[in-house]
Amino acid sequence: MNTLSVSELAAFSDSVDGVLGRIWPAATAAEHDTDRTLTDLWTTAAIQGWTALGADGVLDAAIAATGRLGRVACPLPLIDTYIALALLRDNPIAEHISDAIVRPLVVVAESGARTVHYAEAAGAASHVLVLADGDATLRPITGRATTPGLAAPAWSELTLGDETTALVSPGPQAIEKATATIRLGLVSRAVAAARRSLEHSIEHAKNRVAFGKPIGSFQAVSHRAADGATDLTAAGHLIDQAVAAVLDDRPDAILAIQLATAFAGPAAVRAQFGAQHTLAAQGYFEEHEAPWLFRRVNADVARLDSFRLAAGEASDTLIETGVSLPALALGPDAEAFRAEVRAFIGNFDHDVAVQHADDRGAEDIAAAASERGYLTMAWPASAGGSGASVERQTVFGEEFAYARLPMHGKAAIDLLGTAIVRHGTEEQKQRLLPLIARGDFPFYLGYSEPETGSDLAALRTRAVRDGDEWIVNGRKMWGTGAHTAEWVWLAARTDPDAKPPHAGITVFLTRIDRPGFELQCHRALSGETSCSTFFDDFRIPDADRVGEINGGWKVITTALAQERVLMANSAAEIHRLLDDLLDEVRKDPAGIAGARGSAQRATITDLAARLQAARVLVNASIKATSGGEGARLEAPKAKIIASQLHEDFCEAALRIFGPAAALGENLPGVPGRGAFEYNLRYSIMQVVGGGTIDIQRNLVARSLGFPR
Repeated sequence: MNTLSVSELAAFSDSVDGVLGRIWPAATAAEHDTDRTLTDLWTTAAIQGWTALGADGVLDAAIAATGRLGRVACPLPLIDTYIALALLRDNPIAEHISDAIVRPLVVVAESGARTVHYAEAAGAASHVLVLADGDATLRPITGRATTPGLAAPAWSELTLGDETTALVSPGPQAIEKATATIRLGLVSRAVAAARRSLEHSIEHAKNRVAFGKPIGSFQAVSHRAADGATDLTAAGHLIDQAVAAVLDDRPDAILAIQLATAFAGPAAVRAQFGAQHTLAAQGYFEEHEAPWLFRRVNADVARLDSFRLAAGEASDTLIETGVSLPALALGPDAEAFRAEVRAFIGNFDHDVAVQHADDRGAEDIAAAASERGYLTMAWPASAGGSGASVERQTVFGEEFAYARLPMHGKAAIDLLGTAIVRHGTEEQKQRLLPLIARGDFPFYLGYSEPETGSDLAALRTRAVRDGDEWIVNGRKMWGTGAHTAEWVWLAARTDPDAKPPHAGITVFLTRIDRPGFELQCHRALSGETSCSTFFDDFRIPDADRVGEINGGWKVITTALAQERVLMANSAAEIHRLLDDLLDEVRKDPAGIAGARGSAQRATITDLAARLQAARVLVNASIKATSGGEGARLEAPKAKIIASQLHEDFCEAALRIFGPAAALGENLPGVPGRGAFEYNLRYSIMQVVGGGTIDIQRNLVARSLGFPR
């Protein structure tokens, strides 16, 4: 199949917008001749070449055009035309489809069906292409009856003639692919319509004043928009991945479409409702676009049930064929490195269900990884690293997370080492980097405090200069591993009057085995030990200061940026959990997950689709970072989806497998060998660690233009 470049696709989309701007706006009024307008638009689409896309298999352009139609709530069945031409390209009727003389709709029905329900744009259509078994039969429309309801323009019930205008028998596989593509077109249009409504709601929230403030300053409003933006961004990436899978003729193309539609359909509905809630009465009346977009979103998603796949839903494919989620490649170099890392992992016998912080194999694994240069690969050559690409770094993290291999020293190397490489003095680089590079640098993060939590800009621990030393007083909370640490990466306030507050922070990396330091241990829900740590006239040499005085915010953001990329790779941990779940279900599919259409299978489909959504956001974030565009917002969006999914996944596993899944790893025959109950307890930290998902929503909201 053919594909367009990014610039060609953008130019094509702009041309579609231009045509719609001339022809379709009149059809959004309450009084209009929809049939005539759609017929004119169909004819114009033929002149523009839109109806010929199926002949060349330019699916990316067809989906892009469908998205532009969704933004103006236009039901032109362009994907139907694409499918009809793709299946009938060698039939003489193909020329008439391209020229819009024959204007087909596509349905899935019995081959001899006389009646078609829920037909879209029927007043402008001339024929119906019936997909049944391995055949595609083109038949004329002989009767139409509108069926008013949610859809606008209304759906129709069609009567088909007995005459066969064209017949092809491409086989069940081709028919399945065509059906899946129709589903992809429906969710593409719904997502685009919801995105347009979200844009309206964002502008409204910025300008609408209530109680003396723009309503966008209220977190309930801004977080609703952030969730909508997160959902629709993920849906867009999933649709793009599915299109690419079809264009590349990959064997997992149907599964990619199943996952995209399973996530994007509900996501579009959620985002649309969220936008309507923000618009309130402003978007409730049909003088506004929102009601038309609301109808478009919900009608398109409802029609998905009319195009059921023989393969069923994503859970059916995953359970019955033994496959896992479609791979998301990061480029040839990164994927070659992935094969190398997997071979390295194969040297270690570490088949565990739960990875513990005190794993006794950690030292051997770290030593072997260090010997290969894996630990410090993110550092530049001048610091003893190899300047590995962010794609290679991600591959390493994903594979180790999926394998549940311990690599505890890597956090110090990636977080602390990277910050010292960028901000440390030459003396610090000489003194500290060799220690950190060994992979055995026990430290804890001295960030969070009782009064401030994730708000690092408001921290209160004070550091006062005293000659060549700093005297620190304050308290830090939730220091994971502080009871075994020898060092602290400490953020302290050195200018209490700084404006803005984050301008008065300085960072230190120092040993804690000096007077004035105490700790109190707390056992976490996951079983880990975290600590409250107390600094009472604790003295730190100025040589342990990293970066400029009052310049700590730059150092912190360097470390946090790396931390968020690592945390986004938690999707790999959930991927392993999904494969664990599937392994258990495949032992007795009907007994555990029920037959097709069961609630359990619907749950597995939902979990798999949300996981794939998080994975595509991680992928997009990595590619954006590598391209020099920065991490953008895909990383926090991935955390929003993956963190909530981690909780929901393990809770669902307990529902699917029953009380046995709530038992610990040391008991025989436990589903998942204890992974589900452990990760359920651990999932809370995934939500709150490294900045809660509400903080991530704030980041997304600010990117949308909302005030703090």
